[in-house]
Amino acid sequence: MQLTVVDFAKDRVVYNLSGCSRSELDNKINLFFTSEGYRIKSDGGETKTWEKGNRVLRILFGAFAKYHKQGITLKQEGDLISIMLYRDSTGMSGGAIGMNQVRKEFTRLSEAFKAYFV
Repeated sequence: MQLTVVDFAKDRVVYNLSGCSRSELDNKINLFFTSEGYRIKSDGGETKTWEKGNRVLRILFGAFAKYHKQGITLKQEGDLISIMLYRDSTGMSGGAIGMNQVRKEFTRLSEAFKAYFV
């Protein structure tokens, strides 16, 4: 299994993975996110959304309550699987502090994701 970073931005990172089946990759992604404390919110086949924390508490208490939402899109072309990890929440409900928390969590998660598959 070989993972390479293809493209990255503030709110998304694209990886290419080879040497892995789709079902094996789905299992590894599920294990990764659950080990990081995330739970699956929606599973649309190629697109999955994961969240951590409570959205309602984030709206009520702002940056004092944690809420993070990440998404993954998988595309397979032959033996190569493209994985796009993207930030699915802005953190605006937590103000400037909440936006910074979401940005830091995405950076941490994308590095942990790369380390998990290497």
